[in-house]
Amino acid sequence: MFYSILIILAIIIAIYLGEKLDINTGLVALAFAYIIGCFVLGMSINDLLATFPTKLFLVIFTLALFFNFAVVNGTLEKIAHLLLYKFQKHTQWLPLILYFVTALVSGMGAGFFTSVAVMGAIAMALCKSSGMNKLHASFAVSLGSLSDANFMYSAHGVLFNSLISETALAEQANLLTRDIFVVSFIYPIFIMLILMFFDRKNGKIAELNIEKPERFSKKQKVNISLIVLLMVIVLGIPMLATFMPENETIQFINSRTDITLLAVVFAIAAYILKLAGDQPKEVMARIPWSTLWLVSGVGMLIDVAVEAGTIDLLASMINNMPSFIVPIAVTIIAGIMSIFSSTLGVVAPLMFPMIAGIIAPTGYSASLIAVAIIIGAQSTALAPFSTGGSLILGNSGLSEEESKKFYNDLLYKATPLGLGFAIVATVILMFIL
Repeated sequence: MFYSILIILAIIIAIYLGEKLDINTGLVALAFAYIIGCFVLGMSINDLLATFPTKLFLVIFTLALFFNFAVVNGTLEKIAHLLLYKFQKHTQWLPLILYFVTALVSGMGAGFFTSVAVMGAIAMALCKSSGMNKLHASFAVSLGSLSDANFMYSAHGVLFNSLISETALAEQANLLTRDIFVVSFIYPIFIMLILMFFDRKNGKIAELNIEKPERFSKKQKVNISLIVLLMVIVLGIPMLATFMPENETIQFINSRTDITLLAVVFAIAAYILKLAGDQPKEVMARIPWSTLWLVSGVGMLIDVAVEAGTIDLLASMINNMPSFIVPIAVTIIAGIMSIFSSTLGVVAPLMFPMIAGIIAPTGYSASLIAVAIIIGAQSTALAPFSTGGSLILGNSGLSEEESKKFYNDLLYKATPLGLGFAIVATVILMFIL
């Protein structure tokens, strides 16, 4: 019990110091992992270093490296503009269209951070020209960025799969990752429809006047081809292996097909083809190093927590609640944690190992608890001091007075509303999953 309390305090202090002193929370967590692991729990240095999440580090690094080419050469931004140009005559559906466009951009490799930055700026510009509700646009961008980032072969999806593979539910990793994506893609559609329904009395959104984007350059076309080819290989080979179980060549290739390592091969091809133009260094500069160290440091501290029995203790505390509110409690806890910390770096690594301990006594499915964790954590992404909210606020282009009002709207309206939607979704999923 003492060790568990100590580690929980260490996680809280790491998050606090990261926010207060602008230090990467992962580095603080790494320091605590060393002090508590080696000097309190008696772990050896080799045992501690073995907890470094090498696979997770490579997942984030390699996928970001490859997909950064499409960001640097403007491919993803041009795709977004082209799609909005195509649908500009359907302005009554603009929030929903914005959601789908952002989801596509995110799923094509931009991931959460880049797609929020790119689409957030576009969305705020559209709000000025069309009169679209800024909160609805913010929901569209935030949820769209998260939904397709959770695709099984996108950055978040691969990361979730890796995290689950290190728990007692390793055999269900692919199933749980798929369910997380399906739910996190579908339920925001209902959110957008609900928001649009209740806002219908505020008048029709003005028609847009978006100029037709220039044609894709040769390098951008090649970049799109590489992205499509990577997805075809990653999705197609496992399908072939399923339909041709006796073909030794296919089975051999399938057993050695890995999106993390394939992304490196494709990134090298992109370098050779000079897809970044005269900005090859920008590709490496855009690697989310802060996220890498956040995930790595907190991941090591979570492994120390597992060694101390902290995860089992937290799971048992949740199980002491009435069973019918356990999934709701999981959603709320994940949502509140995510306001002050990262879904990828803190919430998922901390709560995924609890799933096995929660489902055993309650009888709930692993899919329900896994989905509750993620939709809960991602429901509060619009908090103005979270990444999503801060990026959208920073790209709003509002005056100081308007910016302050928008800040309050994000904090006191969007954040609790997002968590409320996640709770409702969890209640409904209790009867489905």
